Amino acid sequence: MHNEDYIASGILELYAAGGLTEAEREEVERQAAQSPEIRSALDEACAAMEAYAGLYAHTPKSELKTRIMNQLANEEANVRQLPIDNLREPGASKQGAYQWMLAASVALMLFSGILSVFFYSKWQQAEERLAGVMASERLLAQQMKQTSLRLQQQQETLAIVRDPDFELVKLKGVQTNLEAALLVYWNPDQAAVYIDPVSLPTLPTGKQYQLWALLDGQPIDAGMIELTEEKIKLQQMKHINAAQAFAVTVEPVGGSATPTLETITVMGKVGS
Repeated sequence: MHNEDYIASGILELYAAGGLTEAEREEVERQAAQSPEIRSALDEACAAMEAYAGLYAHTPKSELKTRIMNQLANEEANVRQLPIDNLREPGASKQGAYQWMLAASVALMLFSGILSVFFYSKWQQAEERLAGVMASERLLAQQMKQTSLRLQQQQETLAIVRDPDFELVKLKGVQTNLEAALLVYWNPDQAAVYIDPVSLPTLPTGKQYQLWALLDGQPIDAGMIELTEEKIKLQQMKHINAAQAFAVTVEPVGGSATPTLETITVMGKVGS
């Protein structure tokens, strides 16, 4: 018999409840000595028995001992006065049977209570493990959803980059921002504009980058730039039908109607 089958047979609980013969108890102890798994289950069953006994234990009243001792003394005196033949009453065997059945009923009730506590503890442990598994599954599902979203963004970015109808305009740093850079992907036929803010300096609070399309010396608002840590996604800007160049300036959050020329950070010509 495998350890799992032996543990599930209920013999360990009978051992803890005192419901085994001496030979059966010795066999359980031998199995426990040979198997750490059975030893652990036996200790757990004994602990459950002790917990149940402690749960329903009651401290007897102090006068109960005196009452019992007096009653035993009276019964002993009565027994000494009776003839030997009178001890063998016809109903004595029945009374002994009733007492045995009563004792067996109490033992069965106690054993049932111990099993209830034991299996309730097991049920609680199973509930906790199930809750842990469900939490892990929710976390895994969330991670898979995020991974799927990033993959979709990568595919969209790759499709734009590889589309021959999109023209790449490289915006380079000017003035004191020579290290700055930004890429514009522009489809004139669809008027679609996407940007990749490759390297733009961090701005102070209350400031934001704004993209401009330049046509015949006139600036056209192309939208506000959102700087995020997401590097695989291109940001879609406003539609631009015609442009000769693109530039980025620093404006108040929300943008300006006209560019602040002294804050131009990057600029690039179409077709260069």
